[in-house]
Amino acid sequence: MSAAETSGSRAAVFELLEAFCARNDLRLTTADPHGHAGLVESPAGKRWFFKGTRFDLNPLGASEIAGDKAYAASFLKAAGIAVPAGHFVPADDIRDGKRPPEEVLDFAEDRGFPLFIKPNCGREGLDVMRVDTYHTLQNGLQILAKRHQQLLVQEEIRGQELRILVLDGGILCAIERHPPKVTGDGARSLAELIDADPLVDATDGRIDFNLSQQGLMLETVPADGQTVTVLPVANLSAGGTARIVTGPLSAGLAALARHAARTLALRYAAVDLILPERPVPGTAAIVLEVNAAPGLGRLSRQGEAESALVKEVYDKVFSALFTA
Repeated sequence: MSAAETSGSRAAVFELLEAFCARNDLRLTTADPHGHAGLVESPAGKRWFFKGTRFDLNPLGASEIAGDKAYAASFLKAAGIAVPAGHFVPADDIRDGKRPPEEVLDFAEDRGFPLFIKPNCGREGLDVMRVDTYHTLQNGLQILAKRHQQLLVQEEIRGQELRILVLDGGILCAIERHPPKVTGDGARSLAELIDADPLVDATDGRIDFNLSQQGLMLETVPADGQTVTVLPVANLSAGGTARIVTGPLSAGLAALARHAARTLALRYAAVDLILPERPVPGTAAIVLEVNAAPGLGRLSRQGEAESALVKEVYDKVFSALFTA
């Protein structure tokens, strides 16, 4: 379960589902007082279960593959879609202080630093770490191996992150995503600036790790106007921010998002792309991953425009699932 599913609050997706069911003569039964899971029934007796943002819209096997970063990347690459180079690492190979396997070190030497290490089946950017030396690579792998069975080491590709939502081959929306940052005022330390940011979890152990790679500490007082990246991920759940792309999406990016969703047999998906700083010949962007159950609750809380967009997206998703 995600943090939202285990908390006592009512998720935005459930409130939208509740309103949709009321408008469309659908019976909604919740499995808990907060609507984190439940059942939707039509007047004819058809039943659809849901848990969090996971609905009976995508096939189970396709959703499982999408949730496994290494498997998904292999299928995307086989379909001619550009993905980051990566190396799969079973956690048992590096537990108990073991030196990383030679093939991991060879991958690091071949690709160069910095690299990302992450859970192979993680969500919401949890436990994703950026490492810049062999020492931090080994330390990061040891940390994650204590919490996950399978890890992935990936090359870093710098550029603008973009999330494109696809439903049945149509583009629902596109969102720019930015990592969490704080801006100095010349007086407060990074620790104080981070504590004052309501979007960032100041207890996240990756913050200190990430700052150290920038030659900074929590005690550092950044200059007035100096911007510091707090974490190396752009997930909203990690304190990142988003901006709705209001202009038309390029044909190449739209086609790439459709292709990625279709390759993994997903009706509904969030395709996370990166537009590289250094253009890659023959591709509009690189696909970071494909999410079969994207959460939009944090986006809806950013403002009125974002809330309206999320409502519009879920209305289309629910219509495709319950009334099509």
